[in-house]
Amino acid sequence: MAWHANLRIREGAGGAAAAKESASIPRIGEYLAALVEGLRWHGPISLDAIVTSEGPLFIDINPRLVEPRNAWLAGVDLVDVMLALALGRHSASLGVRRPGVRSHQLLLAIVGAAQQRERRRAILREVIRCMRGADVYAESVEELTPTRGDAIAAIPLVTALAVTLVRPKAWRWFVAGSVGPYALTPLGWAQILAAVPAVPP
Repeated sequence: MAWHANLRIREGAGGAAAAKESASIPRIGEYLAALVEGLRWHGPISLDAIVTSEGPLFIDINPRLVEPRNAWLAGVDLVDVMLALALGRHSASLGVRRPGVRSHQLLLAIVGAAQQRERRRAILREVIRCMRGADVYAESVEELTPTRGDAIAAIPLVTALAVTLVRPKAWRWFVAGSVGPYALTPLGWAQILAAVPAVPP
């Protein structure tokens, strides 16, 4: 019915996408159609893909929508399609309308900078880049905590920034209760590659 793909262009806490960009991935619609048909699934589905020369490898498949804001910004309203399906209505198939649309989640970027470098300077540099709209934040829209018109949305950002600036290793506290228990580690990925035969193109 509808699908959307985006690339992780800045890694955040626990490997999550702190910044992303909508993308048109060849044959993604075919892969998704085969997946949902094989599962006999009728509803929303989200997954991560690692793009390789042999084709995408899908991991972390969930029966729910995950972070649909980038899709909406790129012209695909996944929430509307999901609600239409729930009401028994069907619409024309939709794919990525506008590749290259950027969005970000500064909260994940702050904690990610603390996790990856454990240095106050790296954390501040990430916040300054975002505030200036530089690097991956150029023409990017905040997804998770948009503060324009909603000052309360800044509370998680200020809290994460203050805590990680006082103690950069405190990133573990933020990750432990969220992505930590299920995040794919480099060792886990190596084990998957060793156990799964090559995916045909």
